[in-house]
Amino acid sequence: MLKQKKKIIELCIFVLIGITVTLLSFLPISKNYDTSLWMSDLNDNTIINEMSIPGTHNSGSNHSIFDVSGKCQDMSISNQLKIGVRFFDLRLQLVDNEFMIVHSFVNQKLSFISVLKDIDAFIKENNEEFIIISLKEEASSKNSSVNFDDELYNTLVKYSSIVFDNKLPNILGEARGKVYILNRYSDNGIGIQAYYGWYDSTSFELGDLYVQDNYCIDNIEDKKRDIINAIEYNKNNDKLVINFASCYLDGKFPPTYAGTAASIINPWLLETIGDYDNGLGIILLDFVTEELAKEIYMRNNYEVRS
Repeated sequence: MLKQKKKIIELCIFVLIGITVTLLSFLPISKNYDTSLWMSDLNDNTIINEMSIPGTHNSGSNHSIFDVSGKCQDMSISNQLKIGVRFFDLRLQLVDNEFMIVHSFVNQKLSFISVLKDIDAFIKENNEEFIIISLKEEASSKNSSVNFDDELYNTLVKYSSIVFDNKLPNILGEARGKVYILNRYSDNGIGIQAYYGWYDSTSFELGDLYVQDNYCIDNIEDKKRDIINAIEYNKNNDKLVINFASCYLDGKFPPTYAGTAASIINPWLLETIGDYDNGLGIILLDFVTEELAKEIYMRNNYEVRS
C-alpha cells in the first residue's frame, strides 16, 4: 500500500514538473547583456539611424554650486561607459592652456585629456561598440596663449580611435571600434557639422541630424511631448535623431535645476519607452542610471548576428 502511494506521489511530481517546463517554454527569455558590450549582439548591417542609443547631457558635470546649479550627472564618464552610454555631451574651456570640462561658469574639476584617455581605453577594449562625443566651447579661454581650435585638433589626433569623418557610416559594422565627433565648437570641417544652425531651446533639422533640445520649458508636460515627437520623427526619417531629455522649468521660484526635471522625466521615460520596439534614436539624459540606459539600448532589434 505504501509503495503504491509513493508511486502515485512520484507520478504527480513528474507530471507537475512536465507542466511547469512546458509553461516556461512559452515565456520570453531575457538575455542578460553585458552593459559594456551591448552592441556586440547587434547585426553588422544594423542601420545606425534606426538604433536606440543612451547618451548623457553635460556628461562630465558632476559638480555644482551649493549642490544645485551646474550638476547634471552623479556618475563618472568611466562608469557611464560601463553601463552602456555611447553619446557624450562635453563642454570645454581652455584654462591655463589645458582643456577643462565646464558647465556654464562652473569648472567641473575634470580635464578633457583624462576623459579622452578613458574613452580611448574603453573603445579599444570593447571594439564592438562605437561612441559619439559632442564637443562645444562652453566658455572663452582663460589665461591661455594657444588657439582653442588648433589645440583641440592637436589633442584629438593623439588618440587613434578618434576619427574626423564628417558623417556617420550607414551601418553599425563600419562604425565599430571608432569614436566620432559631433562638432559644435568650430566651422572647420572636422567631424559631423553642428556649429552653424544649432538653434537654442527648440527642435530643428541640421544636415543629417534632427535635434530636440527644448531645455527652457514652461511645464514638464511640454517636454514629454517634445521627447515623444522626436521618437515618432525617428520612425519616418533617415536623419540621426538627437533627443535631449534634459530641461529646466523657466521662471519658477524657487528656481529649478537639472535634478528637478530629471526626477520627473526619468521615471516617466522608464515607463514610456517600453512601449516602443526599436528605433528611439539617441536619448540624452540628466542623472543617467544603469536601469534607464539599459531600457533604451534594449529597444534595439537583437537579431542573430551575421
